[in-house]
Amino acid sequence: MKTNYLKKYIVSSYVLVWLLIIFVAGTASMVFHAPPVVMWVVRNLIAWSPTYLLLIGWKHFRPEETRRAFVKKCFSGKIKPLLLVLSFALVFGISLLALFIFSRIEGKTMISYIDFGTTPLALSVFLSLTSGPTGEELGWRGFMREEFNKRYSFLKSSICQGLVWCFWHTLLWIVDSEFTDWRAIPYIISNIVVITSITVLMNIFLERHNNLIYSVLLHFGFNILYVFLDADIGFFVILTVLHLIVTPTAVLIRNRTNKLKIAEEKTWN
Repeated sequence: MKTNYLKKYIVSSYVLVWLLIIFVAGTASMVFHAPPVVMWVVRNLIAWSPTYLLLIGWKHFRPEETRRAFVKKCFSGKIKPLLLVLSFALVFGISLLALFIFSRIEGKTMISYIDFGTTPLALSVFLSLTSGPTGEELGWRGFMREEFNKRYSFLKSSICQGLVWCFWHTLLWIVDSEFTDWRAIPYIISNIVVITSITVLMNIFLERHNNLIYSVLLHFGFNILYVFLDADIGFFVILTVLHLIVTPTAVLIRNRTNKLKIAEEKTWN
């Protein structure tokens, strides 16, 4: 019987993150009453769980390939400076546009929804970059994306990846969210739509240039605003609508570009 390495990895990653959140983060917060910056470091260590699960348990998920060859392949794609900027600016720009629209509706300034807190700005940016953006991508976009792509078409594979990534955050929606009343429903829906949409955008970049630096910057472009954001549920509703406009448009452009490329290759042959 053929081993389903993808299923084994997904189940293991869910179990591991739940155990880490409950026993490590929970203990640090409720028993030791760790200060915010320490809890941030703890969250970062947990965010890296998809990667160290993959690398430590490598023989159980990809026995036919070496770790070294896998990591090298994940960063083998050509790096183009313009695409690097675009990968960050695309998702970050969508979030800024959502905040701009929300602030106009509420009659306030955009900056009124930003709270830099007590942690130094440079440290906040560093901790944001070294959490999910650098900690998750080798597992999700390196291993999981490749496995789903073996099974399904581009869009179906991307949606499946997005949903796995999205629901991996389920426990955080319960213990690390300010929306505990009726707003929890649109907040969760927003997470499902936005995270899945971002996965599709990531895969468009990675399909052309298989280098995880693009997905790292996309991920960072999404995360960084939320480090400082203090906005109500209306922002997330607007963000969801924008992603439902941008991502299908990007998919249409991707499909059109691929068709033109295929037609051009046939012409030359």
